[in-house]
Amino acid sequence: MAVDDEEIRKKNRIPGPEVTPKLFRQWQTARRGSTDAEDMTNPVWLWLFRGRVDPYHANERFKSRLGKLLGTVALPSEPGWAGCRMGQSRTELSDGRVFWIAGEHEDYYDPDFYIYNDVIVEHGDGEVRIFGYPETRFPPTDFHSATAIDDEQTILLVGSIGYSAQREVGRTQVYALNTATLAIEEIASEGEPPGWISQHDARLNDSGTAVLISGGQILTEDGFLENIDEWSLSLGDFCWTRLTQRKWIRLQVARTDQTGLHLWNYDMRKFALDHPGAGFDREDDLADQIGAEPNMEAYDSLCRPPVPHTPIVQSDADEEDWRTKRIIIEGVPVRYTDDMDHLTVTVEGELPDKIVKAIAEDLRAKLSLVENCDTQIKWINSLSPM
Repeated sequence: MAVDDEEIRKKNRIPGPEVTPKLFRQWQTARRGSTDAEDMTNPVWLWLFRGRVDPYHANERFKSRLGKLLGTVALPSEPGWAGCRMGQSRTELSDGRVFWIAGEHEDYYDPDFYIYNDVIVEHGDGEVRIFGYPETRFPPTDFHSATAIDDEQTILLVGSIGYSAQREVGRTQVYALNTATLAIEEIASEGEPPGWISQHDARLNDSGTAVLISGGQILTEDGFLENIDEWSLSLGDFCWTRLTQRKWIRLQVARTDQTGLHLWNYDMRKFALDHPGAGFDREDDLADQIGAEPNMEAYDSLCRPPVPHTPIVQSDADEEDWRTKRIIIEGVPVRYTDDMDHLTVTVEGELPDKIVKAIAEDLRAKLSLVENCDTQIKWINSLSPM
């Protein structure tokens, strides 16, 4: 976001006189539309959207004088409407309109967690309209892709994380938004779809006849896994074609008790040790959490298997991928990714079985020392070496 845009956001975080306490209480909660493309525009949501204001700070601003004096924190009984979201798509058309579609706010355990199914249209002259939809017409959708097709007459929405009850292994959610009428309809696709995909990239092919899908993650029987292949969705008949089928070996190493890993705590401890003047406390509660003195030697060597390899130094461009460490073995990239409750190893090519086994066993043994408990290997997609 440009500096000027951020300054505009800051200015818009202060509500205008039209946002009264009474009106705020009327519109502070999130809600669905009752009809297709129901115009739900109101001063409260306009303020929250323009300032990207979250429900917590909105409630703090309109807290009663007594509540502010006492410093009370009242948990909401219903999620508040959020102007700042994750997984919300932004599609700008040539006529100046910008379509902000759905998205989510907060994580599932937060009182304000909510997955939206609305469409916010921002016009070139600054006008904003907010449209709601029934869940039966447009389900709560987040981390989808939005691609303008048909000479911008349609925005094609592919994928979603969605609520857990909404997910369906093997099915790909596809919806079409008419940019003139704002009607949304589900598209029945055929062929070989990627499955329940999200956080992916989508773009038109050179001829404009298909949408190409890559990256992101796909829900499988093994949980959410990185999508390592590409797909094409034909816009003529909405038929999926799988473009690649990489035979990469992937494995996960996790605690046998199925609880989360403590690698973040190790990382913070390492930072404190390496930068004693930075103000971080090295005396954390990691030892109490794992029941032993942290094994920093095993932690430092987690991604150093006992086979000849070359570490890849992370560049500034990879800052967002800080959970991943990369090495090269016999010319093949190998990735170690911290997925919070397990470590995933991805071998991006072919390596001898004995090397793959050595990588897996080495990681299992070291992670057991790091976590001070038994760990286990899970081979993904039945591509483990025999």
